[in-house]
Amino acid sequence: MKTVLLTGATGGIGKATALLFLEKGWQVVATGRNEKAFEELSSKLAICHKLDVSDINCVLELKSFLENNNFKIDVLINNAGYGQFGTIEETPIELAVKQFDTNVFGLASVTQVVIPFLRNSGGGRIINVSSIAGKVSMPGGGWYAASKHAVEAISDALRWELSKFNIKVSIIEPGPIKTDFAANVNKSIVYNPEGPYGNLIGNLTGSTKSIKGGTVENCARIIYKAAVSKCPKNRYLVTKEAKLINILIKILPTKLFDKMIIKFFKIK
Repeated sequence: MKTVLLTGATGGIGKATALLFLEKGWQVVATGRNEKAFEELSSKLAICHKLDVSDINCVLELKSFLENNNFKIDVLINNAGYGQFGTIEETPIELAVKQFDTNVFGLASVTQVVIPFLRNSGGGRIINVSSIAGKVSMPGGGWYAASKHAVEAISDALRWELSKFNIKVSIIEPGPIKTDFAANVNKSIVYNPEGPYGNLIGNLTGSTKSIKGGTVENCARIIYKAAVSKCPKNRYLVTKEAKLINILIKILPTKLFDKMIIKFFKIK
């Protein structure tokens, strides 16, 4: 029986992915911050472990847990993350740092812990959940996009560095997905209605509510495909919106793309 370790498995894409791997007969080590959300996964025999990827002590506890129980890890899925939105000027730097602590450094610290397990198994997979924002930024989402651009860069470096150990690295690039992500973004967004960016952020929160997006189940199927394919792709785009954006940034001149974004978000 093969073993997959997931971060951020207590909801959304992570939970759907954990359930799919369980359905396919894998041993699943599901991690996340919200222990109360483990109930369904535990009932389906997932091994659940509390983990805050931004807390190095928690990550070291995970390492001890894996070592003490002699786990053989075949696939690592780095899914833990969230979106801190707000303009570059108005978002306090401490919030930007917190964003990177989870989305970038948390991902990296878990990966550092798990790589020796993959190497000792003779190879395996690392699948990092990024975003279409890892390819292109957006007004009001610069800090989030910066963290996902970093995930893309780290993933590319890992893919080259780990190739001699038969460890393959893939990136999942979802567009909008029907989860609580947008609602959580709007709860934590830095927004001053009377400030110089009041209209921009107001339009941004409105647009996130109107986008329907893809399903977590479809995203989970693509992650599973990346885990079991003999020759996995370096990158997997998820949702028609992500595929459309990817086409536009490739074919449109940058100035024209700028005008389109400015018009869409009604910046002027």
